[in-house]
Amino acid sequence: MKGDHYCFVVSPRTFNQAFSLAWVCPISTGEAAGPRNAGFLVSLMGGGTGVTGSVHTHQLKALDWAARRARRVESAPAHIVGEVMGRVRRVIE
Repeated sequence: MKGDHYCFVVSPRTFNQAFSLAWVCPISTGEAAGPRNAGFLVSLMGGGTGVTGSVHTHQLKALDWAARRARRVESAPAHIVGEVMGRVRRVIE
């Protein structure tokens, strides 16, 4: 897979720095009708971000950001953060 791959970081910065890991949800531009219909995708379209697509809150993953040489691209607006975190809670609770 070539090019940039974006993800939404849901773990706090203190955790990320302490362990060189981050809990993330991938962002894609695919259809994903099942997760969309089940309410697990958060659209970034028109949400005030430069990155487009949908956050897949049902695909929470641990990412070794140091090994992957990941970098911060932007911060999401508070309303998107709240929506993503609410849906992640639905997955893990």
